[in-house]
Amino acid sequence: MRCATRRTHGSDEARETHYRFQALLGKIETARERLQSWQQQLPLFAQMHQAQAAPLLAQLTAERRAWALGLEQLLLNRRWSKAETKTLTRMLCDLSGGLVDESNPSDAEMKALYDRWADIGFDEKEEEHLASMKAMLEEAGGVDLGDDPVASEEELMRRAHAKMTEQHEQWKSAPRPPRRHRTAAQKRAEEDEARISQTVRDVYRKLAAALHPDRVAPDATLEQRQRSTALMQRANSAYEAGDLLALLTLQLQIEQVDIAHAAGIAAAQVKHFNKVLAEQLRELEAEIDGRQHAFCTSYGLLTQQRIDPAQLGVLMKDQVRELQVSRLRLGQLRKLLEGEPVMAKRFIKGLRAEQRFDDMLF
Repeated sequence: MRCATRRTHGSDEARETHYRFQALLGKIETARERLQSWQQQLPLFAQMHQAQAAPLLAQLTAERRAWALGLEQLLLNRRWSKAETKTLTRMLCDLSGGLVDESNPSDAEMKALYDRWADIGFDEKEEEHLASMKAMLEEAGGVDLGDDPVASEEELMRRAHAKMTEQHEQWKSAPRPPRRHRTAAQKRAEEDEARISQTVRDVYRKLAAALHPDRVAPDATLEQRQRSTALMQRANSAYEAGDLLALLTLQLQIEQVDIAHAAGIAAAQVKHFNKVLAEQLRELEAEIDGRQHAFCTSYGLLTQQRIDPAQLGVLMKDQVRELQVSRLRLGQLRKLLEGEPVMAKRFIKGLRAEQRFDDMLF
């Protein structure tokens, strides 16, 4: 009875191992399709942005500049209380400072406007911000970023990355004291890594043996020989990349392994497959996340959720609608503040109570 229980347990474990194998294959295929979708959709989104969003963005920027200059005249030409002046000044500095941050090259007129009304100049404020950011990076990364002046956040981040990379390389090349013993966990990790590498090699060797030119039939056509050569080249590339999934796919193509019936593979072998496939899935997901991060950075998007590249057209519609709404709200704001003084003062009081500057400006 005890032996039967053990066999049942072993059978369940083998079944779970094969289920995981199939699940990993499906997830990798989905991730590869998603990555390919990013590659296809990004150029299309760039074209849509240039045609639809860029003109609206340029119009909104021009309207914000005009309003910043108009707001200065409003401050100078009307009588305001101290609290009202403070509110309008903050609004003016937020608006002009934002325009300077977004402009390339720097908008000299907006910078001068900011300097006329802010407590400290724009350049001095940026120096303080960069100094604070530099200190934070030095503390977090344990590196010395030097005393040379930094012109921008991008330059500071490049310098920090270079220093951290240099420090890591020095650490890797530094002599290590001899290890007297390894822990059991270290031994298991090293053994697993060796088995995984051996698994990839074993699959590759079977492929190489099957695709070797000597195995091609003497009466094979030129097309058949070319196909065999192409498959061998794919096998070589997959082996160099340690891509087990690509090797298994090739085996399926030449009918060495039927992935759809993976239960025929020994459970111990499938466990090694699963380790390699799980690592490849992590690498694919990291690449997808990197594409999304670069995309969001390029277009000024803030999101913590994973974007579906197939839905970038919907995202463009949302962005166009937001720009249209921003232009509408900016026009309403300007109309309110330049209109009847009593209504303008009431509106400013409401703004001051709710601190809604960003909602009204952008």
